[in-house]
Amino acid sequence: MGCSSTRKSCNDKSCQRFYNTQQQTVAVDTPLQIQIAGAKVVDSGIAIETEPASYTITKTGLYHITADLTVFAAAAGAATFSAYLDGVQLPCTKRTVTLVAGTTEIHTETDLAFSHCCPCINKTITFVIEGATVAGTITQFCSGVLKLA
Repeated sequence: MGCSSTRKSCNDKSCQRFYNTQQQTVAVDTPLQIQIAGAKVVDSGIAIETEPASYTITKTGLYHITADLTVFAAAAGAATFSAYLDGVQLPCTKRTVTLVAGTTEIHTETDLAFSHCCPCINKTITFVIEGATVAGTITQFCSGVLKLA
């Protein structure tokens, strides 16, 4: 679909949201790109495509990106959770948290505007947990990208 699709205009709203309960192992000091694909909650429009570990934005516009992560750790420690755009960390999404022994929930979100002379783009959004000082398990991951305009 994406840019070559003529079914809808670039101004159509789109939304992709997934909820993943597949356990993902967080190792000490080892970055983990989080798997997005799981239960599809919303799949609407053509401006956003989803791969197992990324969203691809294919149309210019204003987007809202959100993610909620639940980590279970056997001991207290720290970790950093962020969204990335084309492999570059989005600074305002960076959340460095203290992991408690047990369950810790982490939330991040941001808005991105893409304008270009051509309405077709190819921007990749990924989510990464890194800098963990204690091993743990991601037990839930809910994320989404919403094209606002």
